[in-house]
Parts: sequence; structure tokens; C-alpha cells
Amino acid sequence: MLKSSFQPLVGSNIIKRCLNTSARLYEQSKPSISKSDKATDKTSTNNSINANDGTNSKVTKHLDFLKKYYTPELLQSIQISESLIDPKDVLELKKRGFRANSKVAPTDKLSDYSRIDPISQEPILYPNQGVGRTPYPKIPDIQGPDRTDLKLRFKDENTLKRKEASATSTRKIADELAKLTGLDAAYIRGLYVRPIIMKRVSLKTSKGNIPNFFVLTVVGDRNGTIGLGIGKSRDGIRTAAVKAHWNAVKNLTPIPRYEDRTILGDFEYKYHAVKLFMRSAPAGFGLRVNRNIFEICQAAGIKDLRGKVYKSRNPLLVCQGFVEALTKQRSIEDLAASRGKKIVDLRKVYYSH
Repeated sequence: MLKSSFQPLVGSNIIKRCLNTSARLYEQSKPSISKSDKATDKTSTNNSINANDGTNSKVTKHLDFLKKYYTPELLQSIQISESLIDPKDVLELKKRGFRANSKVAPTDKLSDYSRIDPISQEPILYPNQGVGRTPYPKIPDIQGPDRTDLKLRFKDENTLKRKEASATSTRKIADELAKLTGLDAAYIRGLYVRPIIMKRVSLKTSKGNIPNFFVLTVVGDRNGTIGLGIGKSRDGIRTAAVKAHWNAVKNLTPIPRYEDRTILGDFEYKYHAVKLFMRSAPAGFGLRVNRNIFEICQAAGIKDLRGKVYKSRNPLLVCQGFVEALTKQRSIEDLAASRGKKIVDLRKVYYSH
């Protein structure tokens, strides 16, 4: 607010308009004059009228120009706002230049904006303001800002009902899955869900091509539990995604991890035409794997892993093969027996006496 808020109003035409529109207010503010004084003031008023004839012609031309773009109501509001501005203040601001300060808030010129000015920061209360909302609501969208039949567009009740329905639908799904699987409903709602494949397929029949939707979703708690689910539907991609989420939660299985961050050991696994070569990684190594395996590791809570996928890279086969390989990992006991070492040596955890 340090800069002049009247900067756009410093044009010569606008100043003349201010002089013309504010003349009425000046006359109203003048005290009553006696008949003897009126005779002496006639000469001065005649001179001022002759001087203002040129300005009035320019003002009328400018008003005719504005009538092409604004309605009479807006023109009247412009004239009223201009009449409230003192021309002397505008001229003083013009003399000071672009660094001049207007009389608009803050009222204290030495203010450092560390405190709120009660005059300028007065909250605006709208008639449609909801209970418990902030005193500065967002300005609603309008149709045709330069028209008299302005219509405010607020949030439709149908959109609010849809959001409530979606929230209730997730709760319903969680409650039904809790009854089916025996898991906690809050645990199911807090699972990490990521759709890996979402595509439209076509079913070839003698009657023609029937469109269908396919979704592959991975679900996990990021703490050693993971599940894959497939959903298919002709009703739309959303229905297929719900089915995939449902099946993924039903297929939740725990997987062994080493130090809760990587796999137990290196493995090579073949699933149909996919060959997986996975290696455990040290702490802080990160996930340097296939993009589909990366999403599965995020859901399973695996933080350090390196690997390569050879031959086929079909996303469905890669995901199914990797999850199957994780569930079929050799336990630490088997690894210790095959290497001829103790379990403590593999876990690298020692307890003092």
C-alpha cells in the first residue's frame, strides 16, 4: 500500500472528470451566502464557467466513449466513485511522482506492517458466508462481469453429495473387507494403494468388439505386507479399480525382509517369459529397479534393492513374478544351514553376556 493507489487516475481527462463530478459536492459543502455577497461572486463564477466549458466538452466525449463498453449502472458507479476523490489530492500525488503515498491505509505513515491496521483490515462479511469460515472468503466466480444480471456460481449440492458418497463408499468397502478378511477397518483404510496398470481392452466376439477395462493394483502397509489384485469391468474404469482394490486387500500376504529394508538374499527367479535377477543392497542404496517393481517395493516397505528384468517385460508378468519371488524367499535359517554359518552371523546382531 506504500505505492499510490490512485496512480491509474492521474491522466488529464480523468482529472477533469474528477473536477466536474466533484463540483456538486463542493457546492453542497459551501456555507450559505447572503444576497450582498452573491453579487460580488457573480463575476468570479462567470469566469469559472467559461473556463469549465472546454473541460465539459471533453468529459462528455469521454462519457460517450465509455458508454460503448459499460452499462449505465456501471457508469453511474464510476461517477460516484470519482466524485468522492478530492482533485487536490490527485494533483498533489501527480506532483510527487510514482513514489507518492495515498491516504488509503495504513493510516500511520510510519507503520512497518508488523501490526494489523484496524481500519484497512476490517473483515468483510458476505451474506452467503458459512458458519465457522474465515472472515476473508474467496470471491465467487461470476458470469458476465459487465452485465447487470450477474449470477454467482457456488459449489453445487450435487458435487458435495458426490464427495460424501465417495467417502462413505470407501468406508463401506473397508467395513465389508474387515468382515471378510478379519482385518481392522482402520488398517484397511490406511493401506498404500497404487494402480500399476489401467487400460481399455476389447473383447472379440462374433457380435463385434465389446469394450472392457482392466486394472492391476498393488496394496501394502509399507511394513512387510503386500497384495496384488486384478479388476475387470464393462461399466467403467472406476468399477474395475474398485474390484482390483478389493481383490488386492483379499490377497494380502506377509513377505520376509532383512533389517526391514531389503530382501534376505540374492535370487534369480523365472516366471513364464520373465527372468528376474535381484540383489540385496546396503543401507541408503535406494531402489534401482524396474518401474513396476519400484511401486511394489514402495508398498512392501523395501527401501534398498537392485535388480534387472530380462527377456519379457510385460508389466503384469513382472509384478506377479516379483511378488511370487518375494513370498518364496529362503529363510535365514535355510541360508545359514546351506552356508555352514550361524543365524547370528547372517543377521549381524550380537548380544553381549
